[in-house]
Amino acid sequence: MIPADFVERYKDITDVELLCACLEQPLPKSFRINTLKAERAMVLERFKEYGISLKAVPWYEDAFIADKHDIGLTLEHFVGAIYVQELVSMLPPVLVADCLQEWSKVLDGCAAPGSKTTQLAALMRNKGLIVANDIDYVRIKALKSNIERCGVFNTAITNYDLRRFPNMRFDVVLLDAPCSAEGTARKNEEVFYLWSVKKILNASRLQKQLILRAFDLLKPGGVLLYSTCTLAPEENEEVVDFLLSKRNAYLEEVEIKGWRYDRALEEWQGKRFSEEVSKAVRIWPHQNDSGGFFIARIRK
Repeated sequence: MIPADFVERYKDITDVELLCACLEQPLPKSFRINTLKAERAMVLERFKEYGISLKAVPWYEDAFIADKHDIGLTLEHFVGAIYVQELVSMLPPVLVADCLQEWSKVLDGCAAPGSKTTQLAALMRNKGLIVANDIDYVRIKALKSNIERCGVFNTAITNYDLRRFPNMRFDVVLLDAPCSAEGTARKNEEVFYLWSVKKILNASRLQKQLILRAFDLLKPGGVLLYSTCTLAPEENEEVVDFLLSKRNAYLEEVEIKGWRYDRALEEWQGKRFSEEVSKAVRIWPHQNDSGGFFIARIRK
């Protein structure tokens, strides 16, 4: 059941009827080929033998949508030749791929269970260094398991509250921040049972602390990719605007070929944001038959 307050919040900034209709539909099943362990042609041939039809996506040659939902039961998933992952979740690593070099030092600040960490490792061909950090020790078990299953060798796991992460400097920082997760409602119906504006505001306060620390961990000239899987402006535009007010940061315009999206909001509930914030993007579920997502690319 979608809360009435949720509908009321977003009725003026998107087609809320289409949004709600989409949220009540199951999410398409997608995965990416793990190029550290498998070749694309081999995986495609095996899935053809299984009778699973695949649809390629135009923006990432290793990503596919399957017509069946049991791809997690395949041998390819078990041995780490593929990684079952939502399409919007693949976007942050893709959007920093141009920054990844053989010598790059990358921090995945809230890494568990490892979808973006393992994708980064594949994009880096197991070179350079990735520090995969998460505050939740229980979730780190899943992170460790996925790193091992995917044949990742260039990654160290740490268990810090990101706000207290040691003083290091990274070329790239991914902050896929903990959030109210509105954009994941298609795969987790509990989202709306737990949904409240209070939860959104609590998440926003934490995210503002996290983004400051994530930015401070960048080398000069480094890139911070801030993302959430929520639709709430308090957790998205407001957090980026807060960073801009506290640090010498600037945004780079996000462009995603093959995706429909909106530019970030210029204002919300009477509060105006910096013009820079509009360089970020918000992805509504009904625009691409996907989850909901927000992405900002920030340069130091």
